[in-house]
Amino acid sequence: MTAVLPHLWLAFAVLADPWLGYVWYQRARKRIEAGVPNARVQLYRETIGAQVIGAGLILAYWRSACIPAVRLGLGAPRSWAWTMTALLVMVGALAWSSLRLRPKAEKIRQRLQGHVGALLPDSHSERSWWVAISAVAGINEELGYRGFLLFYLSVYAPQTNLLERVVLTSLLFGLAHIYQGWKGAVGAGILGLVFAGLYLMTGSLLLPMVIHAAVDSRILLMFPHGASPAIAAQSHA
Repeated sequence: MTAVLPHLWLAFAVLADPWLGYVWYQRARKRIEAGVPNARVQLYRETIGAQVIGAGLILAYWRSACIPAVRLGLGAPRSWAWTMTALLVMVGALAWSSLRLRPKAEKIRQRLQGHVGALLPDSHSERSWWVAISAVAGINEELGYRGFLLFYLSVYAPQTNLLERVVLTSLLFGLAHIYQGWKGAVGAGILGLVFAGLYLMTGSLLLPMVIHAAVDSRILLMFPHGASPAIAAQSHA
């Protein structure tokens, strides 16, 4: 079973994940637009569950195959000083840019309708769940698409060089976000290149995991609580 696990994970990431993500999101979007109570929270819970299972499979393979932690990016950074400096600068830049976009939040929300608008949290409960989903996605997706896939290709496709592996894993990462439309998929692919660069520079998944979570959670600053039309209507009902 240990020998089969990595191939199963890759097959799922390439063949099933993009399609399932699209179907899953479209189903949830219809429920949310129909006003089904807690539909968005249910989507968040299901997504977190799937992310935890994915990470669990990779960690089970890591333990059973006795792979050194550093091969999957689970070791400490080469330089804590450089890593923490980069972390503070990048998180600060994300927070600053998100706050700068607040005056345009409603226009951005309208532009996202029909794409990923249904995902955006509104209520206090949804925003709390969004923090959780951002953290889990940051951990699982970096472990899978950067740590595991780069390791997998180095073992099972040794004829590829490092640049080719980075590009391929970023393409697969973008494909997994095709439910956001082709622009969202391209954006995710570009972010994949950035996260891979952070991983290779530090030798650890710590920095890309935290930055990934910060990128996902920045919408909480961009869209303040109670600013959406749905919440405003409820508050005046």
